[in-house]
This record gives sequence, structure tokens and C-alpha cells, in this order.
Amino acid sequence: MNRQLKHKLIVSDRAEEVRDFYDRYPYPRPVTSLDNYRRLWQDPQRRRSDYHLFWPTRPYQENYSILVAGCGTSQAAKHAVRWPAARVTGIDFSATSVRHTEELKQKYNLDNLQVRQLPIERAGELEMSFDQIVCTGVLHHLPDPEAGLRALRGVLKPEGAMHLMVYAPYGRTGIYMLQEFCRRLGIHATDEGIRDLIAALKSLPPGHPLESLLREAPDFRHEAALADALLHPQDRAYSVPQLFDFIKKGGMSFGRWVKQAPYIPHCGVMAHIPQASQLARLSLEEQYAAVELFRGTMLRHSVVAYRNDCPGGAPRISFAGDA
Repeated sequence: MNRQLKHKLIVSDRAEEVRDFYDRYPYPRPVTSLDNYRRLWQDPQRRRSDYHLFWPTRPYQENYSILVAGCGTSQAAKHAVRWPAARVTGIDFSATSVRHTEELKQKYNLDNLQVRQLPIERAGELEMSFDQIVCTGVLHHLPDPEAGLRALRGVLKPEGAMHLMVYAPYGRTGIYMLQEFCRRLGIHATDEGIRDLIAALKSLPPGHPLESLLREAPDFRHEAALADALLHPQDRAYSVPQLFDFIKKGGMSFGRWVKQAPYIPHCGVMAHIPQASQLARLSLEEQYAAVELFRGTMLRHSVVAYRNDCPGGAPRISFAGDA
């Protein structure tokens, strides 16, 4: 068997393993009500600010196309509720996730939502292109994340925007320690295995890197969330330099962080350390990388990215003039 064929078989087997995992333990936990979410997004200013996060220089509009790639149990339905004038498509390779999304579509009469059971790597089969692609918490679970990102780029319009979220390594140190613990003991994602793991985590020694995360993240108390964090068959994380390299290899360019403050050296405690002036002399990418190392607690990176052939380049706001 040649190396290329062997790689394809390994990727296929791992993808099937991940799909089976989500069919058995759908995550996020399925919801039955979007009423509070709908009320939250009835605020027109909230929608306007969300739109301009992705297109800061473009006139505001609500009639555009959105692909939610790896939509899980409710994310595509939430976008259809948030943007009733938009055309929303949700894809996920888990039949369980698609079924839950279809149930929300029927319950809330979401005529602007289409859902398909489809892996991200085959997004081109939609034969559509989109103004916006939302892919959060998904690419780091793919056997070949670069192939997934390239597939999404292929269905993004030239002036489109992509919202990506991937795991960050340093804040997840305790998670990766427990993942290795589970691998060494042969603990798998079964109902019994998850129950026993929940019981064991109550005895974590004080000061363990996972202890504070368990205390501050109530979502971890639910079985599906714990399985997703500690027993997932495919999981990787990206430091800031690795993320920028990943985006570049996928034919994309970095636009901005969704939340800027944690990465900026002149914000918060970073502005007052003795090395602040040295930080300021670094390139922006090097600044972001250094700040990530100093803060040490980031769990994820959430970015806005654009195609590397976007007309006029990635849109940016300048504060240089009166405009």
C-alpha cells in the first residue's frame, strides 16, 4: 500500500470515529427553545455592530448568505433567528446534530434555513458561494484541518468574511494532561466511562491545571461537554504563530481578532510591565504571540479572516484622519 493511499484510509477512519462520537454525544447540548436568543437579537444595534465586525467599511445590510460549517445542534438555527432576512445554510456530518437543527427549524418556522448532512471537506458539493462562513470549534477536530479550511475558502465569495475559532494550547494544558491520562488508562467515551471520569475529577489535587477551569466552566458539569473536552478522538490546538501559518496555508489572510483586548500589548496589565516598550517595537504578529505566552490562559482563538485574493485586501479601519 503506498503512503498516499494509507494516509487517505487513516483520515477516513478517523473522520468516521469523530462522526460516531458526535452522533452518540452531540455537542453543544441540544436546546429546545430559542426564545431568549431571539429577544436578544431583536436589538437592531446589536445586529449592526455584529455585521460591521466582519465588514467595517461596507454599507449595512441584512440580506446576505451565511454558511454555518459544522453547525452542531443549534448554531445554524440561531443564525437564522438572528438574521431573518439572510439565507442560512447549515452543514454537519453528524445525523444527530442535523436532526436537532431540523427540529428547531420546524418549531420556529425558519424558512430562511437549509440544513444538510455533509462534511466540511465536501462543502463544494453545495454548489453555492457565501458572503459569510461561520466555522467555530470544528476545524481542530478534523483529521486534516488544512483540507477543511481550503474547502471552505472554495465556497467563500471573493469579498466574503470567515469567522473561525480554534483551540489555543496554553490555557488547555490541564485538558491535554487529562486527555493523556484517559489514553493511558484506556478510558473511552462510554456512558460508564464518562460517569466514572466525572467522579474522579472531584478528587483532583488543589492547584492542578484543570482545577480552575472546572470551577469556572459550569458547562463541564454536563456529560457531553466533558466528553468533548477530555475524550474526543481528534483534538489539536494552535498557538498564535501556528494559527497565522494555518490561515495562510488555507489561502486566507488574517483580518482581526473577534475580541481584541486579550492580544493587545497596550491593554490592561501588559501596558504596565517593564517590557512594554520592547513589546511595542515588535511586529503585530510577534506582539500577539508574545502576549499569548505572557497571559497563558487563552482557551481558544477566534478570528475574522478573508480570502488572500480579497479585492482591496482585508478591510481595515484607519483612525489616522477625521473620517
